[in-house]
Amino acid sequence: MLEAAAADGVPVETHMNEYASEVTDFIERYGKRPFVWLEEEGLLQAPMTAPHCIFLSQEEIEIMARRRVRVAHCPFSNCGKGVPPTPQLLAAGVPVGLGSDGSAHGGLDLFREMRLFRGVMNVTRGVGTADSSIMPAETLLAMAARGGGAALMEPGLGVIEKGAPADLIALDTGAPHLWPTQNLVHTLVESASGADVRHSIVNGRLLMRDRELLTIDRERVRREAERLFEKQPWLRSWK
Repeated sequence: MLEAAAADGVPVETHMNEYASEVTDFIERYGKRPFVWLEEEGLLQAPMTAPHCIFLSQEEIEIMARRRVRVAHCPFSNCGKGVPPTPQLLAAGVPVGLGSDGSAHGGLDLFREMRLFRGVMNVTRGVGTADSSIMPAETLLAMAARGGGAALMEPGLGVIEKGAPADLIALDTGAPHLWPTQNLVHTLVESASGADVRHSIVNGRLLMRDRELLTIDRERVRREAERLFEKQPWLRSWK
């Protein structure tokens, strides 16, 4: 698959180094860590986005930086597995974004993922060195925005500037938990949630206004989802 993607110039996405057992099993089978083996086999030629990337060696990080592998951490999902070496990834120049690993892992709220990840980084990476700024709010916001664009292999995303796609959200910063603020970036990372988003624009098209979806019949989608779930035998037995 990776060889075909490289030949056709097609980007690839594959979960990497998500579980400790995944890495140790790989070493037992191939004698090398995953990214080292992929590099030696010439399988990192195609643009790659690698979700998770929790258990990495310094050699793997250097390979990822050289091959411009993009990373997407999923903090809430990853908490039960381990803590990624994000400061080392960023220092090496590896583009890092944030994701949620799907709605089944507690929702799709990237504000929550940012807030959770800041706490995880502070406790695991910052306490040992008394470095409370190991993962600043500015870095987290950049990871969620510009890093997300990089993970999608759309470098123009995640910024507000001339020529960039008009992909924007508007938050109600007048809500009590967001006002007053002395630092808007810190407030967004530490206090905001997906529920504070009022409007959503994608490529210049208004998709949500005052939290009303304009392009999707929400009730119809819900009814269809419930109908499909009812067809699942395991769901009926669970009920």
